[in-house]
Amino acid sequence: MATNYDFLFERSFELTDKDAKRPHITLTYAQSLDGKIAGRHGQQLILSGAQSMTATHILRLKHDAILVGIGTVLNDDPRLTVRLTSDDLPEGSGPIRHPQPIILDSKLRFPTTSKLLLSSSPTKPWIFTSSIYTNSQRKTDLEALGAKVFVLDLDPSGHISLEGLVSTLWKSKIRSVMVEGGASVISSFLKSGLVDSFLLTIAPVYVGKDGVSAVEDAEAAPEFYGISYHALGRDVMMVAEPRHTASS
Repeated sequence: MATNYDFLFERSFELTDKDAKRPHITLTYAQSLDGKIAGRHGQQLILSGAQSMTATHILRLKHDAILVGIGTVLNDDPRLTVRLTSDDLPEGSGPIRHPQPIILDSKLRFPTTSKLLLSSSPTKPWIFTSSIYTNSQRKTDLEALGAKVFVLDLDPSGHISLEGLVSTLWKSKIRSVMVEGGASVISSFLKSGLVDSFLLTIAPVYVGKDGVSAVEDAEAAPEFYGISYHALGRDVMMVAEPRHTASS
């Protein structure tokens, strides 16, 4: 039986509060039954089945931008593109549109050999870094390869200010952002209260105690409401909205 993705195509990923002046933030990732998103030392794991991977690319299609941390770039060297064909989309959906890659990289470690910088890459990355650590030569080299480097302040925990990030993205005409990880990015966004939509794919596998947990501390985990569950082949996707806000 074919997997039904209507719940993704029909869902709006637009911020209802137009006065907020920030993009709609969707947090989505896949984890094992024991809550792991990567193997030992961040080793990449293929947790999602084929249907879940299709769901991921549908979500990429529906967002203006896709965001990951520098750890994901260094460990996985992702392309962050939409790997769908017109046959995967509802009639009248229009052409495939790739999201803008957004990379959080406070120490500007982004490698000039990244697949995101290849001439075949449909959209070159926007890299958000800090003035404290910025290597001017690395910045020049990355921009020469097509990347755009933004310099933002750090928050008290030493990470890129998410408030500054979403403000800059809004001014750059980004209206929706899909956050994919890794663990530090997931925890930071959950703590921030900026997440509007939460989509968690649970794969029927165990990784073990040496794996990397999705959430680094329990304080980052909010309560959820509007919860629904959707079968994606062997996996299950939970769709929900966080209960807390940035002021909580």
